[in-house]
Amino acid sequence: MAEMARYAVLNGPGDYEIREAPLPEIGDEEGILAVEACGVCGTDVEAYEGKLGDRTNGTAPGHEPFGRVLRVGGSAAKRWKVREGDRVALYSSLSCGRCLNCRTGREPCVAPGFGLPGYGMRSPDIPGGPLWGGFATHMYLAPEATLLPMSGSVSVAAGSLFSVMANGVDWVLNHGGLRPGMSVAVLGPGPRGLASVIAASIAGASEIAITGLANDRDRLELARSFGADHVLEVSGRSTVDEVLAAMSAPPDMVIDCTPFALAPVTDAIHLAAPGGTVVLAGVKGPDRDARLPMDVAMSKRLTLKGVWSRSVASMEYAIRIIESRRFPLERFATHAFSIEHVEDAIHALTSDAKPVHVRIVPET
Repeated sequence: MAEMARYAVLNGPGDYEIREAPLPEIGDEEGILAVEACGVCGTDVEAYEGKLGDRTNGTAPGHEPFGRVLRVGGSAAKRWKVREGDRVALYSSLSCGRCLNCRTGREPCVAPGFGLPGYGMRSPDIPGGPLWGGFATHMYLAPEATLLPMSGSVSVAAGSLFSVMANGVDWVLNHGGLRPGMSVAVLGPGPRGLASVIAASIAGASEIAITGLANDRDRLELARSFGADHVLEVSGRSTVDEVLAAMSAPPDMVIDCTPFALAPVTDAIHLAAPGGTVVLAGVKGPDRDARLPMDVAMSKRLTLKGVWSRSVASMEYAIRIIESRRFPLERFATHAFSIEHVEDAIHALTSDAKPVHVRIVPET
């Protein structure tokens, strides 16, 4: 009897379905991943709420998975440098290996049929079988997949943070250009704000501040254990005044990680030191424009950097951070839900309880 896989499908807003299918037969260039966990992202919440339009309807969600290689073809094993039983993280985009972006190490792939939408955004009806999402027991490893090694000794909880950690690395180091001795202010203590604090700490920032609201106090205290020097609850207060009063000088870099809030964009420009960098990482929603004090940005000669997602290189670095065990990451990866309780996981992220990070696991 064929081994069966369970996987979630988002039929439409507010409508998850759990399906079963036999594991597909694989060829020489393919593989099967036994999923250990998959992080739940804000994009998953937006898709569930219908904020991403029709493009996520009928897709197999989950784009932050990792696990063990269950089966692998001979050529695939050589290309990916893996054996059955190895633990790997899966990059969500698919890479053709031939287009300009792939040849020059840029992401994502731009060849038709590759790049995006990738894992977590594809229909289960696409060739290769239905296992295109990480909210599942198993996933199909296409020839164009990118696998990154992860130590088998890392806990499942800590391992589930590889993607969110990669955001912090990409935004602070690769795009923000943080160098040792620079100071940083992070607006918003969500998962990616906390990951940005860790990345800034790793990079040798001289001073790190992070802001949040009254119901963020647990997250702010967690940020302190990750290296933040100033944890500031700014409910009903001026974020600019609070940060400038706490730090020894205006920060060289300001990272806005607040979702859907427009005021932090303006605050970031007023906060940044002359010649500084403002990293815009908080999704605000379509047709919502923040007020940009252009004369301030111009007179300070600021660099404004828009960021999105994360690169393969930042994922590799993030995995090394996790493997170092330098930070108490089990306190970061707070909540786990089974596949059958995907909707509970989504609701948890939007509840007043505000779990720091949520992951889907095959069993709990």
